Amino acid sequence: MEKKEFFTNVWPEVYASRQNRSALKWPVIGVEEHALRFRDGEEKVLCLVVGKERVKGLIPLQESGVDPGPGKAATRSRLLGLLGQELDFVVTNIDLNNEWFLASRKAALERLSSRTWPELKEGDVKTCIARRVHGKAVVVEIGGVEGILPASEISYGWVDEIVDVIQPGESFDVKIKELDREKQRLIVSIKDLIPNPWPDATRRYAKNAFYRGVVTGVTNFGIFVALEPGVNALLRHFRSEVPRKGDEVAFVVDRIDTKVDSGRPAGRIRGTPIRVLRRAVG
Repeated sequence: MEKKEFFTNVWPEVYASRQNRSALKWPVIGVEEHALRFRDGEEKVLCLVVGKERVKGLIPLQESGVDPGPGKAATRSRLLGLLGQELDFVVTNIDLNNEWFLASRKAALERLSSRTWPELKEGDVKTCIARRVHGKAVVVEIGGVEGILPASEISYGWVDEIVDVIQPGESFDVKIKELDREKQRLIVSIKDLIPNPWPDATRRYAKNAFYRGVVTGVTNFGIFVALEPGVNALLRHFRSEVPRKGDEVAFVVDRIDTKVDSGRPAGRIRGTPIRVLRRAVG
């Protein structure tokens, strides 16, 4: 039986990374602001904090692989999206007096991606890690290569909030949809790995029939209701009631539209709400 260890000295691997430029993988435990010295002088910068066995490392924003936001709060929010995730990095400097080190995630990603890019092909299925939600897309990582998973490529149904479906740090399979090595552009899809519910859904639902569904989003132009994975109905607004996400509602189908979207069969059911059957808990 393997002996259980209650403490491990990780400083040797920190020194090895500094000397050999080898990559380490530690969890992000915080975001801090530090005054760091650069070639142009001292500057206060936001840093990712990685930690393991009481040893602390700082990854400055410039070395984090995260693009700055339009303001400090937006930039901090992007960094906070990496909390709890394990990231690859290379140690660049060690401060013995304060017992912490500086590191670069960009250097680790460059090393990893140089091996991954030549292996990627359009149509390949790869396992990725969701790094952060950015607008209407998820930034994912495949072997050091960052790619974009658009909200429209997550599901055949309406996706109101991406974090309801995908959380940063989660790992899942995607299909490589578009690839441009020169521009280092990568677009991936979950939808291409999921059976398309259309046009078969037209045989499961009928005009003027009544159904129940779960509210997945409320917008200015209507209420999105999920009938099954990938099949949504867009309802008019209630005259008096205001539904919330997660409510169960009854509605009547006014019409069923089908089309071809990006080469795939697609469709949408339009209807009129009857009443709220059950309110969402909380």
